[in-house]
Amino acid sequence: MHLSFLTPLAGLVAFAVILPLVAFTRTERRVEQARSLLRLVSPPSSRRITIAALVAIAALVGVGAAQPVLEKRIERPARTDAQVFFVMDTSRSMLATKAPSKPDRFERARTAALRMRADLGDAPVGVASFSDRVLPHLFPSTNEKSFDGVLKYSIGIERPPSDSLNNRVATNLGSLEAVASGNFFQGPGRRLLVVFTDGETSNVGGAALKRGFAQDHIKVILVRFWADGERIFRPDGGLERRYVPDPGSASSAQEFAKLVGGQAFDENQIQSATAAAKTVLGNKEAVRTVEAIKIRPLSPFLFLAALMPLSLLVWRRNLA
Repeated sequence: MHLSFLTPLAGLVAFAVILPLVAFTRTERRVEQARSLLRLVSPPSSRRITIAALVAIAALVGVGAAQPVLEKRIERPARTDAQVFFVMDTSRSMLATKAPSKPDRFERARTAALRMRADLGDAPVGVASFSDRVLPHLFPSTNEKSFDGVLKYSIGIERPPSDSLNNRVATNLGSLEAVASGNFFQGPGRRLLVVFTDGETSNVGGAALKRGFAQDHIKVILVRFWADGERIFRPDGGLERRYVPDPGSASSAQEFAKLVGGQAFDENQIQSATAAAKTVLGNKEAVRTVEAIKIRPLSPFLFLAALMPLSLLVWRRNLA
């Protein structure tokens, strides 16, 4: 545990109390002289308490303004010979479910992704979303808290909306070619793309997709979330008539996987998909230690503590 200050020069604000303190001291001397002439009894410890309160306020505010933080360094292993990207389908069809009370496809995909990420251990994993285009949210990292936070709070259905929003099928598996052309993966080593989708797509891709993945040596695992009878329900519980399930999604998923030389699994085969991912990543060949710093700010506590002597001064003033 290490204590440091983010803005140490801001602590000079503590000296702002010097002038009021000097003025108060002079005023107190004059008051004492007047009491002595009038033979009045001085209040017990009045001056000392006031000075102590002013000094305490100055010290607490000054240290708080310097922004002290407790830094805790955390070390964790990270593979340098492998990178993984989880890509989540965020098209509207991923809202389909058996019933309003049942988890929809996106919720099931997110749960599966969290489970698979935990099983991949110290392999760096990134997160992206796609519908008719791909958007990276987190580049490969071993920080599981960052991964969980992005997956739970940064990704959602139609965030951002698809450019094909007016079409019945917004998902385009062919758009994943951008993972290769956009340099999502950096440096040498094994590269794995895990796609979480319902397989309902307007296009499975073509020569550019196949060539891009081959040149970048990207291996692909697709996990399909789809079941007979699933529909999209409106907030009032009624059916969204515009959505029609695509029974050919299984064929599309297999066709996409075959095109890029990957593997396709259904959502009830998560263990098999995880085993396949581990096979692609292989054994650890190079591991380095990554240092992360956990910071806990202390300024709010110091400012709250400064309210105590300030309250004392106000209370004593009201008694006067």
